[in-house]
Amino acid sequence: MIQTNAPLKLPPSSAALGTMRRWSILNLSLLLALLSYGNYLLEAPWGAFAIVALGAWLGGELALRDATLQRYRDFAKVSNDLLWETDHRGRFTDLNGILAQNFKLRIGQRWRALFPKAPDLAVLNAAITAHRPFRNLELSVQLFPKQPPHWMRINGIPLLDESGRLRGYRGTALDITPHWQAREALHTHTTRLEREVVAAARELRLANQELAERERHLRTLINAVPVGIADLDIEGHCRYLNPVGCTLTDCPEQAAWGRHFLDFVHLDSRDYVEFAWDINRASSQIHWIEFRLRGSGRWVSACWTHLIENTRQPLSGSIVIFFDVTEARHKDQKLWIQAHYDPLTDLPNRSLFRDRLEQALSRAKREHQHLALLWIDLDGFKAINDSLGHAAGDGLLQQAAMRVRRRLRESDTVARMGSDEFAVILPAIPDLTVAAQVATALLARLREPLTLSTARHISASIGLALYPLHTETAEALVQFAETAMVAAKQAGKNQVVVWQPPKVEPGDGS
Repeated sequence: MIQTNAPLKLPPSSAALGTMRRWSILNLSLLLALLSYGNYLLEAPWGAFAIVALGAWLGGELALRDATLQRYRDFAKVSNDLLWETDHRGRFTDLNGILAQNFKLRIGQRWRALFPKAPDLAVLNAAITAHRPFRNLELSVQLFPKQPPHWMRINGIPLLDESGRLRGYRGTALDITPHWQAREALHTHTTRLEREVVAAARELRLANQELAERERHLRTLINAVPVGIADLDIEGHCRYLNPVGCTLTDCPEQAAWGRHFLDFVHLDSRDYVEFAWDINRASSQIHWIEFRLRGSGRWVSACWTHLIENTRQPLSGSIVIFFDVTEARHKDQKLWIQAHYDPLTDLPNRSLFRDRLEQALSRAKREHQHLALLWIDLDGFKAINDSLGHAAGDGLLQQAAMRVRRRLRESDTVARMGSDEFAVILPAIPDLTVAAQVATALLARLREPLTLSTARHISASIGLALYPLHTETAEALVQFAETAMVAAKQAGKNQVVVWQPPKVEPGDGS
């Protein structure tokens, strides 16, 4: 930046000029008054004092005016803007500011000749012709031959006399060449990027077309095979299900998207499938398993493989292939159901209950969850069975089983353990309090009237044991729940009792 010690002129504004004219007239009037009545004032007692006071007042006003003008001169010296003024013909009459020195502008130079062409030149000409102010006009200035032009942002207001005739313009200008160059460079860069993006988009479009064609061929093959195929994400949610798979699961393709594959599995097979799934989760080998579907009730034989990409993300998803084996398994399935389900209530029997309990307990240990076991014995069942007959007793058991099953979650298991005894497995239960609340709700549901030959009321005694609070083994859990149920019977029936360890009397064990 060029520094200069030359004084910079800053003409006063129109308002300042008017004020200075009014003060000059007043001062002249006062001076004439003093000359005319000087002798009288001097002879008056207060005359000398008045003259002194008037002189001090006039001196203060002049000092204030000089200070104000000096302040604005200082502003002009340090301003990065160009401060300019022209006459009515567009010739510079005053130039101030650092840019005036840097650009070597001269008094008398026609300022509009500096702007041969610019985007806002028409706006500038229209404003000058109409004697209007203008702001933030960007103009190209050719200051030096054989050098790139400078870009200026110029502001100006017209100077009009009392009759409204144009005396010139006064305004400011700022060198925005670096900003303009940066904008042009950005525009050039953006244009180049746009061309590159267009070219990349064209290549991507061609690649997508080729990929789409391959996908159509692959989808045709997948849809043609007589097996169900499901593509699952890392969490086991369905990303694709082929038509055969939709038929087997009795689920439309759009409805299958986003559903967990375990939702397609029948409740009787869910624990088994989930257990096998988790066991082989870290393996990329193909695994075979047979299970029952939930929607259609069909039995399928399925194989799946977990997709392993790298060591950081070992599992990216799974592919499941399954086909219908209902007819082949019909006889075996019938025998299996007879061996594992109670024919009267259609609930799991004691054998299947043991298997379910072992699986649920293993999962609770792996996932560090609580598991509750409820042992239910109906109160007064023998009296109804003896008085109304075995048919009424069977109907009572069926209604009781249905009520218990409908009050539980799908993940829970209710099994018939004996004549009028039931067991309920509550996996992933938050704590003992929640388990007790579930038992109390079941108790209230069983107390509601049963429809037999006549309305009958029964109750139940329920024992509760909790893993891992009370024990960590299946055998002990069953024993503690049964013991708590017996305690409920002994305490008057129709209540829930939580297992408590027996109290050790003083002297025992010695």
